[in-house]
Amino acid sequence: MGKPKRKLKRGYPLALLIGFEPMRTIYWNIFSERAELRKIQKLPRKNDNMDKAQLYQFHENLVDELRPILKDGMKSVILVTAPKKKYSTLFLDHVSRHHQWMMSDKHPNSASFKLLTGKISDLEETTNLIQSSEFKAALGKVTEEEADRILEILEKRLNDEDDGFVLHTLKEIEDLLYAGGKRKKNFKNLPLLPEYVVLTNEYLENHPNKNRLQRLLQIAKNRKIKTKVVDFETSAGIRIAQLGGIVCFLEITSKYEKQKGEEFFEKQHQKKRK
Repeated sequence: MGKPKRKLKRGYPLALLIGFEPMRTIYWNIFSERAELRKIQKLPRKNDNMDKAQLYQFHENLVDELRPILKDGMKSVILVTAPKKKYSTLFLDHVSRHHQWMMSDKHPNSASFKLLTGKISDLEETTNLIQSSEFKAALGKVTEEEADRILEILEKRLNDEDDGFVLHTLKEIEDLLYAGGKRKKNFKNLPLLPEYVVLTNEYLENHPNKNRLQRLLQIAKNRKIKTKVVDFETSAGIRIAQLGGIVCFLEITSKYEKQKGEEFFEKQHQKKRK
């Protein structure tokens, strides 16, 4: 009896890769360890032969495809087109004219876009692309832009107690996220719902109890809380490392949330005194 195949690690999410082809659009999820095919969307008509109305609808469909992805927290998007084709440029022109929120630094669901030339029709082509220096440079740029946007929100929460609050120990973050239960089917609503859980790749790789950390990230994902792993060598990563390597922050939008926040911190202080 042969040995069971080892399941390849995929690591943590880095970016969304979108490939434009004449008769289809291909979506790949890019993780730190490998790429995974997300979706293939066939087109009713060849891209080059679309009239203005058809091209408009094609781009609108693509925006609709991106909305939930951006809302879930994946904001780094790399668009790939074959040489001499302008599919990616045409899409970004459409976004610039009709959906400026997608490129706005101030919108919570905006994205960072980068364009590359190449082909990602299958896993072999995609793997070759993501191993290239051009891709690594584009990925570094787009993920750093995304991390800097998150850092801007974090600094705002740190500098204004009335705006929100920040947790930067694993135990505090666990206490907050686990307050409504740990099993997905039995989840209760959290009185305080975090905007983000952010950690550095160094913290993730070197944590002495990886199962504990992975459990936290999985529950955060199940609760639809955005999580982001940032490179510890970037400006955002350096700042997160100064705070301990992991942070969780949220915005205070009501007196009720402020009260619940104060109650939470009082309980934390009581635990420390015991």
